[in-house]
Order: sequence, then structure tokens, then C-alpha cells
Amino acid sequence: MAKRDPHSKDADAPSFEHSLEEVESIIEAIESGEVGLEKSLAEYERGVKLLKRCREILTSAEQRIESLSKDLKDSADPDDE
Repeated sequence: MAKRDPHSKDADAPSFEHSLEEVESIIEAIESGEVGLEKSLAEYERGVKLLKRCREILTSAEQRIESLSKDLKDSADPDDE
């Protein structure tokens, strides 16, 4: 099982990897035609929520990387440049 970020707003929310797997599963089910219209709409709505979660996780990761990179740059010795 993938570790969850303890700094995340919602520690019980699905991980990025799990959310992405669910979206892929939803796409396959809808494209295969194995579910009816009502179920497809419900699954589509669930997929949109999962994609939103993925974007939130990616945005948070990007912000953390930028912050760490800034910290690294700020701590660099000016004589080394």
C-alpha cells in the first residue's frame, strides 16, 4: 500500500496512485460499454472527483519541490557560485 502524506489536508483520502488507478478503471468500464447510461454518469462524476484529487496532490508536490529548491538555493554558499 502506498504511503500517504501526513501533511496532507485529508490523510484518509486516496493516494495519487490509487486515484489514478480508479480513473483508469472507470475509463475502461465506460469505454467498454459494460455499464448503462446512469451508471456511466455516476462513474464519470466519481472520475472527475478523483482527477481533482490528483491535481491537488500534484499541485502540493510542485509547491513542496519549489520550496525545497528555494531553500537549497538560499542555503548555498555565495563563495561557491
